Amino acid sequence: MPSVSPDLVHIGSYTAKAGTAQAITAWRQDPRTGRLEPAHPPVEAVDPSWLAWHPAGTHLYAASESAAQVLSYAVTEDGLRLLGALPSGGDDPCHLAVDPQGRFVVAANYSGGSVAVFAIGADGALLPYHQLVAHDGSGPDPERQQGPHAHMALLGPDGLLYVSDLGTDEVRSYAVEPEGLRHVATSPLIAGMGPRHLAFHPSGTVFVAGELDSTVVVCEVGDGRLRPVSAVAATAGEPGERNYPSHLECSPDGQFLYVANRGADCLTVFAVAGGALRPVADVPVGRWPRHFALLGDFVYAAGQDGDTVTVYRRDPVTGIPSPTGDTITVPNPTCVLPAPARV
Repeated sequence: MPSVSPDLVHIGSYTAKAGTAQAITAWRQDPRTGRLEPAHPPVEAVDPSWLAWHPAGTHLYAASESAAQVLSYAVTEDGLRLLGALPSGGDDPCHLAVDPQGRFVVAANYSGGSVAVFAIGADGALLPYHQLVAHDGSGPDPERQQGPHAHMALLGPDGLLYVSDLGTDEVRSYAVEPEGLRHVATSPLIAGMGPRHLAFHPSGTVFVAGELDSTVVVCEVGDGRLRPVSAVAATAGEPGERNYPSHLECSPDGQFLYVANRGADCLTVFAVAGGALRPVADVPVGRWPRHFALLGDFVYAAGQDGDTVTVYRRDPVTGIPSPTGDTITVPNPTCVLPAPARV
């Protein structure tokens, strides 16, 4: 079974909003300039809002949001080949976690407020989910927190699965056992913050993006429980309007945290020192940056409403990305997925 080339970048798109069936596009990265060039014909699917690799790089999995499915693809010399589409167990799956050992995939169902566990078959395709864990509860925002909304499923360095729930202002942790997920702890966060995405710092600190209150919450973690320590505004300056943080990610050396801000339409750089965050800069990016990826010296920001993925070169000393001048047109991009790191 071939594995994906290390210079390939795949991008998922909302197809219904864009009016196109070109859901997953493949691009080849020039590691010197960061430029992306088309690599394979686009793959047709319905609203693949999140993409994730099998650790061997032989298969790709996609959350088909409006279809409420999880898709399995095999890597071929000509691109991706669909192996199967399975019900996700709830409405609007928006995130996937893949076991580093290649044994299972967990899907977070946003509107369903649940997480589903899929075993990976011998051929790399997913088997029908064998466990569905439903969340319950609500939050103070009457429009966005009327019920649970599982938004991210992330395997932590401690081996536990952490699930952020935007609807209940909680992060729930699970032990992954042969028979399935076992609940370990539920961590209440700040009421009304709407936890969206999590990022683990190499020190063990966890950063949580608050989509509804435009903050980043700094948490200590132990025994599967998050303990909020502090919170900072998600932008370095005044956002100027209602702002909705989306994705956040630490630099590989742990010196910086990057936060994508929709509304302010910027990528905010924070310096990380002793677990504390110090705002450094707001870097303008495309309209409504839903996601971004760090790849080598470069940052790729997906401007969902601008139909663009813009390339930036990251200064390793200041942490600040600068535009290279390269932008590709991608309808409603939702997720930028580099090839998996080789180990």
